[in-house]
Amino acid sequence: MTNPINGASIASAPSLPVQFSATKFGYFKLWHVNLLLSIVTLGIYSAWAKVRNTQYLYGHTQVDGHRLAYLATPLQILRGRFIAVIAFVALSTIANFFPIAGLILYGVLLLALPWLIIQGIRFTLYMTAYRNIRFSFTGTYTDALINFIVLPILSIFTLYLAMPWVMRRIQLFMMNNITFGGEKFSLNTSTGQYYLAALAAFLLSIAVIAIGATLIFSGVDFTAFKSEDPKASKQLILSIFLPLYGLMFLTGYLSMALFNAMIRNHVVNNLQVENVARFSSSVKVIPYMWLTVSNAIILIFTIGLGHPIALIRKLDYLSKCTQVQVLPKMNELINTVGITDSAFGEEAAGLFDADVSLI
Repeated sequence: MTNPINGASIASAPSLPVQFSATKFGYFKLWHVNLLLSIVTLGIYSAWAKVRNTQYLYGHTQVDGHRLAYLATPLQILRGRFIAVIAFVALSTIANFFPIAGLILYGVLLLALPWLIIQGIRFTLYMTAYRNIRFSFTGTYTDALINFIVLPILSIFTLYLAMPWVMRRIQLFMMNNITFGGEKFSLNTSTGQYYLAALAAFLLSIAVIAIGATLIFSGVDFTAFKSEDPKASKQLILSIFLPLYGLMFLTGYLSMALFNAMIRNHVVNNLQVENVARFSSSVKVIPYMWLTVSNAIILIFTIGLGHPIALIRKLDYLSKCTQVQVLPKMNELINTVGITDSAFGEEAAGLFDADVSLI
């Protein structure tokens, strides 16, 4: 007997766009007001700022007429940050006055990173809801230790040739352990696609460096090196190294954008919640590379103050390139996740530079 959910119902289910209605001006104003209040209160208000910023972004994101919701409270965030800061200060103080003990503690911290990562992901998902149903995360410490610590370290001995495979394993670990209404997400990606994206990014880097270096050196008058005027030689050196420095930044951003665009499409197109939802992505490489580079320019020339504009531009583009096929079982789901009250893992993960993006 054919299951109707897996048959005609799936075929007839429409693909719905992710609608993102946030505006650059609206988020720019909110973000800067929150930044000012955080500075004035010596960082205390930053917990409220994080909640307000996140709620704004979530509240302007909807699929099938239902908006995302961020359910964390400022006091939860503040408590988590307070504990994380105390732990960080204690670790730094011990390492400064007792180097051997500090070295041991840093080793302990390395072993604790997988736990911090898991707690950070778990808290973020617990505090995210769609249709009044919370997300959850079931990943284990052992799997996190292998994927985030052991395999990246071992990849060094392969001259990082194994990193595309490691990155695939990390994303499989994160996505396959997310649940929604008791139903697990399922991701089935190809290792070859990761290597293809890495190869494309590498070849692009070579091409950009070759073309850029040729243009830079073709305009250089090397006879200045023979000049006895030290000022002329110094100006010549600056005229070479400053453009080369900019070229390296440009190369990094372009190759990163190419890799991310290819992998995002591959991941999203192979992600589903069985009988609940399927996802698709149509990010175009050239527009995404321009978006990445132009956002970097905005951040550089605004000394970071243009972050809200850059973020809205990115989220707006990605939402337009993302569709969700909502399947019949979605209407049968109920919330199966209890409320967690600890934000320590998320804040500690960010404080110790162990924060991980799910997308």
